[in-house]
Amino acid sequence: MKLYLSRASKCFVKLAILLAAVFAAMSLTGTLNLEGFMAKSAILGAVIVAWCLVYPLASFTTVSVRMPFDAEQLRNVMASLDYRPENGGEDVLTFRARSILKRVLWQFDDRVTVRRDGSFVDIEGLKRIVPRIETRLKAGNHL
Repeated sequence: MKLYLSRASKCFVKLAILLAAVFAAMSLTGTLNLEGFMAKSAILGAVIVAWCLVYPLASFTTVSVRMPFDAEQLRNVMASLDYRPENGGEDVLTFRARSILKRVLWQFDDRVTVRRDGSFVDIEGLKRIVPRIETRLKAGNHL
């Protein structure tokens, strides 16, 4: 729940900053009509709040892969995807993108967490990167 609230509030802050920049640009260019803005701002605010509540559910996933937990293989796969280890324990490894450009483009939601869960490996992160990790782990493991 804490992670969900963190992701939703980060999304809200990012959208609020973006919206403020757009409205500032419109105000500077004289294309902002205050009457229309006030009428539409409530609707726009509701859409932003709705998206922020859905974003953590729509953009993140956890995949369970049935394979032995091989930390070295995992580090190699993550290095090939340009990720660096952030911290690691015996059963949990966390990775972040190496490139600051990639981190900015992914809005600093680039953390991937890998956990050992019995005979499964749980991979949690953005939906755009987790399938790549899963595919590369399965390609290196011939079970």
